[in-house]
Amino acid sequence: MANWLVAVGAGRWQMSGIRAAQAERIRVLAIDGSKDAPGLAAADRSAVADIADPEAVLKATLESGIRPAGAISFISDAGMMAAAALRETFGLCGPDPDVSLHLTNKCRQRRAWTDAGLPCPQWRCVTEEAQANAAVAEIGGVVIFKPADAAGSRGVTVVEPGEAWQPALSAALAASRSCAAIVESFIAGVEYTIETFSHRGRASVLAVSEKKKVDGTRGTVANELATSALPDSDVDQIGELAVQALAVLGHRDGAGHTEILRQPDGNLWLVEAAGRGGGFMVADGIVPKASGYDLARACAMQAVGGEPPEPSRTRRRAFVLRFLPTRPGVVVAMSGFDRAAALGNVECAPLIAVGDRVGRAMIDSARLAYILSWADDRQSALALADRAVSCLHVEIAPCP
Repeated sequence: MANWLVAVGAGRWQMSGIRAAQAERIRVLAIDGSKDAPGLAAADRSAVADIADPEAVLKATLESGIRPAGAISFISDAGMMAAAALRETFGLCGPDPDVSLHLTNKCRQRRAWTDAGLPCPQWRCVTEEAQANAAVAEIGGVVIFKPADAAGSRGVTVVEPGEAWQPALSAALAASRSCAAIVESFIAGVEYTIETFSHRGRASVLAVSEKKKVDGTRGTVANELATSALPDSDVDQIGELAVQALAVLGHRDGAGHTEILRQPDGNLWLVEAAGRGGGFMVADGIVPKASGYDLARACAMQAVGGEPPEPSRTRRRAFVLRFLPTRPGVVVAMSGFDRAAALGNVECAPLIAVGDRVGRAMIDSARLAYILSWADDRQSALALADRAVSCLHVEIAPCP
């Protein structure tokens, strides 16, 4: 009898998980809200349903006639609650709905971390203007508004003292599925993302990336993730906090993607965490290049009750993942990707197509292309990324 895995989400960044499952002879039912999602064609079976709607995903699974051995949302936060509902319905292994809610809702995360004594900014959860007004006054200084349950920098706004905060609240609530927002103190520092894999409560840190941000976004949109120049002891401390943060949320199995701020004095502050792999070439680009670990394969095996391989505890290679942010206009030409890839130790691809209209880079998905480079040391990886970028040409003309 075939092992069936329901992949909730079948977009570009879910493809590595679907293919990894099939390589392990696991059959895949892929579900996505878009009939054009590439994973639908790649999977053994497919269905179109809103992945943010657990009932719709459960109905599509029941109508398929299969009995799943596992359910997973490889990369997407939007599909995590539906995957959890499938696991609960069919008695499958993996995070239950309560844990999954902690992993997708920032209000719940902040409460759990604060109760556990982990480092958090001052914060308040709000659903209306009166609450937001009180939160801004109580916290004071520069604050940041963000949706309680959205990803990719959607609805995130930094508000200076005296600046009108109402538009920021509206943007955050509009991007939130639960119509709730977090208001918290803005902490200046360098942001790090930590990629982990946990199995039966044992967590391994696979990669720690230092972020650079797009100018003009007030530090909310990233355009580069790279191996840090920090000493190993400091990197280990960042990784340990990420592992603690996920454990407090009840995360015992699967990929983890955690964001942490580090101030110049070394103080660490939790930003947010997710119980899935990072998108935009983080889970399927940075992780295997940095650690040598096939995260997609491990997650697929684990989801159907298998025993994933043990990650190595040895750091391997330095890496740089760089994005070309969008700028307003229409994409009229792209070239140089083959020449960049021919440099060796470089992967790159466009994230848009000729004819696309693009705007200012105000969310993470506003990217023209990615470049991933890797080498034995950080400086070599950065130099290689610079050479790759110099090969690329993306022409954008003003909108007619």
